[in-house]
Amino acid sequence: MTYPTFALDDIGSLHESAQVEFKLARGRDGQGQLPEDIWATYSSFANTLGGEIILGVREEHGHFTIEGIPNPLPVLQEFWEILDDPSRTSHNILAISDVQLIEIMNKKLIRIRVPLAPEHLKPVFIGTDAYTGTYFRVGDADMHASRRQVTQMLRRAHHCTKQLKAR
Repeated sequence: MTYPTFALDDIGSLHESAQVEFKLARGRDGQGQLPEDIWATYSSFANTLGGEIILGVREEHGHFTIEGIPNPLPVLQEFWEILDDPSRTSHNILAISDVQLIEIMNKKLIRIRVPLAPEHLKPVFIGTDAYTGTYFRVGDADMHASRRQVTQMLRRAHHCTKQLKAR
């Protein structure tokens, strides 16, 4: 399989921000494992501005090292399975083209582009309870949404859905 190749500068010049998150995703055996905290980032990006999650990058004290994921295919399979499971995530807002295997310095990474969710699908949340599973992105952190914020998003979504049905 051939992966898109990116220059080191493409990743090396990035840093975590409101729209970029790096995660190691190596697992105990070092071959690759989906990090559990990826879902809070997915929710926060979908509910805020969108963003990119790049798996296979180690962060230590603000410095990033490309580690890669030796066996990325099981990681990708698990990602899509959880994303499509309504008991784990409220909405899959990704297209196939939003998830890529890329290669940098002969190391495989997974790049996930999370778009801003359409208003009628918000909030995008983890699990089955919008009030406990909704996140926003604040700077480079995923923050739980308040009850008030979730209620506002649910009202806007209901209003948008009514407008869509009226068309």
